[in-house]
Amino acid sequence: MRAKTAITNLDAANGAIILVFGLFLFSIQDIIIKYFSSHYSVLQIVFTRGLIALGLFMMYFQFTRETIALKSQRPLTMIARGLLGFCSYTTYYLAVAAMPLAEVVSITFTMPLFVTAMSALILREKVGIRRWSAVAVGFLGVLIILSPKGDFNPLAVLFAFIAAITYASQTILTRFLGDHDHPMTIAFNAILIFTIASGILSLLLFSGFIAVSSDHPSLEFFGRAWQPPTDIDFILMLVIGLIAAIGFYCLSRAYCSSEASAIAPFEFTYIVWAVVFGYLFWNEVPGPTTIAGIAILVSSSLYIWY
Repeated sequence: MRAKTAITNLDAANGAIILVFGLFLFSIQDIIIKYFSSHYSVLQIVFTRGLIALGLFMMYFQFTRETIALKSQRPLTMIARGLLGFCSYTTYYLAVAAMPLAEVVSITFTMPLFVTAMSALILREKVGIRRWSAVAVGFLGVLIILSPKGDFNPLAVLFAFIAAITYASQTILTRFLGDHDHPMTIAFNAILIFTIASGILSLLLFSGFIAVSSDHPSLEFFGRAWQPPTDIDFILMLVIGLIAAIGFYCLSRAYCSSEASAIAPFEFTYIVWAVVFGYLFWNEVPGPTTIAGIAILVSSSLYIWY
């Protein structure tokens, strides 16, 4: 029994380290995509990033000669996970286009709270009354962050919450797939589905089948026509393609090797990078209520982990 506990704790520690590294990479990606949000379409960014990441995966398989099955043993679950992930990341980017980075990340950070709840209800992981209480306190922190103020942006907030819920659902499905598929298989298929979904939506926009006409920053980011990137921007797209390939593998590996409720609280490190990068690149300084809400969110998540 002791040996089993020790192995579980080691898996959780390794999973947390891999998760934190992957989130750091994605926080760098956020800087680039927020910069792109005033020039390009979010669908163009996701599609281009996906093509680059898929190319890098194929190069990796070619040079390493690894024999990893790219076809999932649970294809329907894999497709569902990929579509949830596409919805999560796309709505997150749409929120980032209209709100300060730290606030968007803080709202999206409710994901560990949703994961903890879903771990109990779906994965049947043990979540006692103290962790349920911490979940409730965490949502109180979100209410403080969203306290009424002059620049409140309801549509962007809605996008951030959709991102959190779909990301939590994707995380739960990762645990189901982890018993059957290699993390590299999960990451590859996620990027493949992202690329296909963004391509299909772009074709629907180009054909006029769906139309988005609004001056809201989030909707402009979604409905904007594709544009050829400048030399510098193309290099930045190569960078986010590399980040996607490595980052998605890290997240898949982390949640495949550990209990979701054990490592999800480490997602709070994302908030730290969002605050730092938001200040360095856009001079975004979180207000007192945002800081208080973040403190409550982080504290509740750390307590859940403890």
